[in-house]
Amino acid sequence: MHTSANFERSKDQKTVAKVFVTCELSISGLGAHSATGEEWADDENAGTSAEAQAFKRAAACFGLGRYLYYFEGVWVDLDDRKRPRAVPSLPPWATPEGWRRGRRPYTPTIHTGSAEKTATPVRADNNPENRDQSDLVRQIEEMAKPLGRRLYRGVLRVQAKVWNPDQIPDVVLQRKVLEQMQSAERGLGRLHAALAKTGPAALEQALQSLKLRSLEHIDSLEMLKRVVLAVEAAASALK
Repeated sequence: MHTSANFERSKDQKTVAKVFVTCELSISGLGAHSATGEEWADDENAGTSAEAQAFKRAAACFGLGRYLYYFEGVWVDLDDRKRPRAVPSLPPWATPEGWRRGRRPYTPTIHTGSAEKTATPVRADNNPENRDQSDLVRQIEEMAKPLGRRLYRGVLRVQAKVWNPDQIPDVVLQRKVLEQMQSAERGLGRLHAALAKTGPAALEQALQSLKLRSLEHIDSLEMLKRVVLAVEAAASALK
């Protein structure tokens, strides 16, 4: 374990040191790998966090727990004690059946210490269901640009409680998510058509009524609907 000299942290301009831990993991008959972990010294669990990170990275060099690098956040409802109301579903690639069918994680790169290793994707089999799911995931991903990050993530969160489309467990729900995103895209089209008649003032007024700073802060279909209707009403009043 080592501690660096104090230096200014960019995110809050606070002068603080860092704790560095190097872990060397040896497995009999296979060899040894080392990796590092780090944490800011003002964290009361800095040593524990840095040690855990170093051990995890060293283990991943052997392939142990490497699949954990592909997991991302999943939205879940909590009860009054902040406990999940239901156990989140695993993405299809993380189940034995899904793996046998050719499902693979979509994250292209994993980090193992200082080095990065790129996973080679395995093509899905000829199962029609797999092809449908892959095509739907691709179509959903393509909606990210026209909708914008917040609205795109908002639809995923509300409709499927996931961060990424490849985490949606079945084709039916994937189709529902895609339909909602296409509806949002049509709503944005209506909004821009109304703005061509009213100018930006109507949009600013609609956003202020919802306490939004800009169009990019809309994160749900309901919020988008309210903005569209308000701007369209302003456009109708000009006739």
